[in-house]
Parts: sequence; C-alpha cells; structure tokens
Amino acid sequence: MSIDIGERFRQSLGMSIEDDKLSPAGTGRVADRQDMILDAAFHAFASYGYRRTTMDDIARGAGMSRSALYLHYRNKEDVFRSLAERYFSEAVAALEAALAVPGQSPEEALAAAFLAKDGKFMDVVLSAPHGAELLDAGMNVTRDLADAASARKVAILARWLAGLPMAEGIGAPEAVARTIMVSAMGLKFPGQTLEGYRQGQRQLARLFARAIAG
Repeated sequence: MSIDIGERFRQSLGMSIEDDKLSPAGTGRVADRQDMILDAAFHAFASYGYRRTTMDDIARGAGMSRSALYLHYRNKEDVFRSLAERYFSEAVAALEAALAVPGQSPEEALAAAFLAKDGKFMDVVLSAPHGAELLDAGMNVTRDLADAASARKVAILARWLAGLPMAEGIGAPEAVARTIMVSAMGLKFPGQTLEGYRQGQRQLARLFARAIAG
C-alpha cells in the first residue's frame, strides 16, 4: 500500500518529520504534525477501510516513521478517535455558522445547515469504496463522541428555532430540533449514494421549512 500525500504535507509546512520529537518549545509544530497525521489517516481510512489500514500506512502517508507516529498516538483506534474529534468539532462550528447567516429563509438555512454539518467527511465516505465500513467503524469506535456532538447540534438548532417567531406553533424547540437531526441521520444507510444523500437533505429542508411556516 502507498499513500502519496505525505511529501506534499511536508512541503506545505516546510518541515521534515522523519525524526519527530516532542518538546515544550515545539508545541505549535507538534500540533501541525498531528494535523498532518490526521489528514494522512483520513486518506488511508477512505482508501483502505478501517480494518485494513495500519499504523504503517498512516505513518507513511504523514511522511514519518512508525516509531515517530507512536509518539503522538497509541494505536489506530486512538488515531481514528482523534480524527473523529476534529471532524465533530468542525461540523458543530460549521452548523452554527450556517444557521447564523442573516436573511435566509428557513428552507435555505436548513439546507445550508445539513450541508455544513457533514463537512468534507460525508462527500468522501459516500464516494469511497470503503464508505460503509467507515460509517460502521464510526458507530463502534466513536459512538460517545458522535452522541456528544449530536447533542451540541440539537442545542444549536433548538436555539435557532427558538428565534423564529413562525416556529412557535410546531412544538418545543429542543424536541423539534431532535426530530430534524434524527431525520437527517436517517438519510445515511447502506448503499446510499452521495447524490441521493444530498437530494434527501434538500427534501428534508423543504419539508421542515414548510412545517415551520405553517
């Protein structure tokens, strides 16, 4: 197996990480290296699936030795969880930003929110040969992280709903927000295509927007 993105990562950061060392003075560099590792891991997991990806694959993609990789992460599961943490953090922030754009109709806001909450992850997963396996791994390895992120998304969506006078008659904001998020999650199923997933998101946005408008 080979991953061809490690050298591009090193060139973009202007550093060599073959002999990676942790030091108090290099905190910023360590963070950069961890980002490089996670980018390489994302590529490897998408290319080979969770089960087949090894620490060697991730190290090679990040342009470092396996021993250097172990200075940052204990094992493959640790890498996967860190990748999930980064993804969920970005997704929550993107969802909040999408709903905060002024002048949107409810349908536009929901459509933007559905798109934002996935980040680049869903585009890759639904297009990758091992996408279904990655979704399964996500459920098994990062369930606690996913549940925490989902709760944050529901809270953000509930605040948005609470700020819409037209939404007062459809129920408690948190309950409605949870229904919306669960419905959106239901669009992910084995064999789903990216095109079908995005179409489903648009349809959900339209349906819930009409319910909000009464």
